[in-house]
Amino acid sequence: MNKLYTAQEIADKLKIKKTTVYELIKRGELQSSKIGKQLRISDAQLDQYLGSSGQTAEPALCIPDVQPESSLLKRDYLLNSSGLILSGQTSPALELLCSQMAVHPRGLPILQSHMNTYNGLYSLYFGKVHIASASISAQMISCLIPGIPLAAFLLYEYPIGFYVQKGNPKNIHSFKDLTRADVILANREKGSTCRIYLDEHLKNEGLSPSQISGYRKELVSDLSTASAIVGHKADAAIGEKFISLQSAGLDFIPLGTLPLYLVIEADSLERPGFPALAEIVCSEDFKASLSHQTGYDVSHTGELLYL
Repeated sequence: MNKLYTAQEIADKLKIKKTTVYELIKRGELQSSKIGKQLRISDAQLDQYLGSSGQTAEPALCIPDVQPESSLLKRDYLLNSSGLILSGQTSPALELLCSQMAVHPRGLPILQSHMNTYNGLYSLYFGKVHIASASISAQMISCLIPGIPLAAFLLYEYPIGFYVQKGNPKNIHSFKDLTRADVILANREKGSTCRIYLDEHLKNEGLSPSQISGYRKELVSDLSTASAIVGHKADAAIGEKFISLQSAGLDFIPLGTLPLYLVIEADSLERPGFPALAEIVCSEDFKASLSHQTGYDVSHTGELLYL
């Protein structure tokens, strides 16, 4: 008999996260079948994936790159599901939104695809996600998704700045300080908000990345760059204030304030699930919960921009 497995059972067999199984399905690497409203993976489909990827039943986590012809131009199976796909990296605000959407009478379940700002907007442009979280200016969002009418809910605003070791022993206060020979940067990956913010300011100040030790070494979250500072593997990183508050070994040097937008196609506002999302984001309960949990500025939360 060709046994059918749930996504969790596949995750347990391969020793990976359940979200990674969904990513593999979304990328077209792992085939699946829809039974009612649930995804199931058969023995044959699992064997096909393991054979094509050269993996065994207990692989190291490694999702291969996929060529544009097979990933961007192919219709996404999960976009036909009963839920919504939201791109964004781990955030208490997005977790709160997902949990409230799950219990709202007109809400839909949200599957979060963990992507940075650039890749999330790129996926929205190609119809791979329904919602992209983006922490850049509205003007930049419009440039990255040309020709498509967009709507953007402002979710919150937050401080961005330098993570430095407690007491700031290297006396780091400016982008120019990153070019000093005694300073090592813990950098973020291309496409992340922090990397975009850094590169934009380096260009504006006429500073070359080649002058910065550690610039070419990329880490994939604010938590990882903060850990590099605490572990004395680096002296500075750029990140949001909320993460720095989780470690007694860090100080935060503010540089500015950024918004976080939820970006959707304007036509989606009337589609199932989106009115519930708008109602949640604009509610006073959501704003209060978000502010109390994180300290984010929610004074403009729920404002809607058309781009």
